[in-house]
Amino acid sequence: MESKNVVLPPPCPKWSWWDLVLVLVMLLALIPVTGFLKNYIMQAIAALEVTGNSPQTLALFMGAFIQAAVIILAVSLLTWRKRGTRKDLGLISDDLIYNLFMGVAGGAVLAVVIWIMGLIVFWIFGPPPPQDIEKLLTGVKSGGDLLLPFISVAVLAPLSEEIYFRGMVFPVVRARFGPAAGMLLSGLFFGALHMDIYRVLPISAMGFVLAYFYERTGSLVTPIIAHSAWNSIMLLILYIGSR
Repeated sequence: MESKNVVLPPPCPKWSWWDLVLVLVMLLALIPVTGFLKNYIMQAIAALEVTGNSPQTLALFMGAFIQAAVIILAVSLLTWRKRGTRKDLGLISDDLIYNLFMGVAGGAVLAVVIWIMGLIVFWIFGPPPPQDIEKLLTGVKSGGDLLLPFISVAVLAPLSEEIYFRGMVFPVVRARFGPAAGMLLSGLFFGALHMDIYRVLPISAMGFVLAYFYERTGSLVTPIIAHSAWNSIMLLILYIGSR
């Protein structure tokens, strides 16, 4: 399946290296400020009875929600200050069906690639410590308790991370070093910021592939869907494994 109207990422992005740092600084600065609302929001969610009311479930959701809110707010403010548009962030689609297809197919490819890399890491270093989501799913009692974890890892994380890492970081690095180096370096940056030494290489590879999807389609829709699809597959596998 091939798109006839592929638009490449902006060759001269409106963002600078300092803008990339500024988003991270805002993230670090605003999370403590918004933290005082955490208990109130968690109580409201619990009152809606849309989850098993596990403190771990609510903590996971709140972490993803605050991260997404801060990143989207920071990027929106920078876009407004730079007189940018959603096109500058790649939030366009000249061929939505193609972008969706590439995203879903890309998520499946990512699942295979990351699974193979995970086996290699396991073979070399032994079993890594479980992630928070793995610990969380061991206490899930029913499929309904997956609602907030799903929103956290399959909606909020892909949306906010793709807007920043592929929408802002990749074009800046690409403009300086070229497409191939841009994909590699932005992928390594993506992996490093997850701060998981056991999974830094698989996550970096994931970042490389997601940047490739953006380069290939010119639309951030593709890596967002691919990221979401991969996270959904991971969540499903972990849930089935925990049963």
